[in-house]
Amino acid sequence: MSYTTELAPAKTTLAEPGQSMADAASIAVPRSRLWTLAKKELFSLVVSPISWIILALFYMLRGAETVQLLLNPAVAQNGDVDGFVMGYLIGAFQSTLYMAVLVPPILTMRAFAEEKRTGSLELLMTAPVRDYEVVLGKWLGAWVFYAILWTPTVLILAGLQLWLGLDIAYGQVFTSCLGMMSLGSLLLAAGLFTSSLTDNQLLASLTSILFGLGLIMVPPQLAATAHVDVDSPFYLVLLDQANVARQLQLFFFRGHVDTGHLAFYVSTTVLFLFLTVRVVESRKWR
Repeated sequence: MSYTTELAPAKTTLAEPGQSMADAASIAVPRSRLWTLAKKELFSLVVSPISWIILALFYMLRGAETVQLLLNPAVAQNGDVDGFVMGYLIGAFQSTLYMAVLVPPILTMRAFAEEKRTGSLELLMTAPVRDYEVVLGKWLGAWVFYAILWTPTVLILAGLQLWLGLDIAYGQVFTSCLGMMSLGSLLLAAGLFTSSLTDNQLLASLTSILFGLGLIMVPPQLAATAHVDVDSPFYLVLLDQANVARQLQLFFFRGHVDTGHLAFYVSTTVLFLFLTVRVVESRKWR
C-alpha cells in the first residue's frame, strides 16, 4: 500500500462561541487528517481481492442461513416471527460468531505488517500526521468495511418483512448488530496490534485469530468451573465480562444491552489501540 498521495488540507473551520480560531483550527486539522487516513485504508480494502472473497463468502453464508430458516415449517406455515428472528440471529450463532472472529484478522493483517515489509510505513511516518491518527485512521477504515459486511442482515430482514408480512422487532435486530459491531471493534483493534508487531502478514493474522478463538472459547470453560455473583472477586467478574459468547447469545441477540458489557468492549478496544500507538511510536527510537 502506498501513501505517496498528499493528505488533504483541512477545511476552514469557524470557531464556536467562546472558542478562538486557533483552537478551532487545531481541532479541524486532526479530524481532516484522520478521515483522510480512514478513507485511504477503506479504499485499500475495497480494491483488495481478499476483501471481495470475504464479502462473497460472508454473504453466501448469511444467504444459506436465511434459506434454511425459511424452510422451517414453523415459519413457512405459521409465520412464527419471533422464532424466525431468534433463529436467524441465534440459530446460526456458531457460524456467525466464527465468521465475526475470522474476518477482522484478515482485514487488519496488512495494516502495518505489509507496510513495514515494503518500507511504506516509514514514508507515512514522515508525513505531517501523528502516530495516533495513523492507528485510528486504519482502525476506522477497517471498521467501516466490517460494518458493510453486516448490512445484508438488516436488508434481508426488511425484505422478508415486505415479502412475508412479518412484524420484525428491529430493536432486537439493532442490539444484535450492536453486539457484533462491538466485538468487531475489539478484534479489529487487536488485529492492528498484532500487525504492528511483525512484518509477516500470515503471522499477524494467525496471532489475531488465536486471540479471537481464545476469547470465545476460554472464558466459557473457565466460567463453567466458577459461580459469579455480586460478591465474587474482581477477577471472576472480569472473566464473566470477557465471556463474549454468553454476552451475545443471552443479551445482545435477545434485545438486551448491559452497560457493563459495552464498557468491556470499549475499554479493551481502547487498550489495544493504545498499545498499537505505543508500538508505532517505538519505531522512532530504533
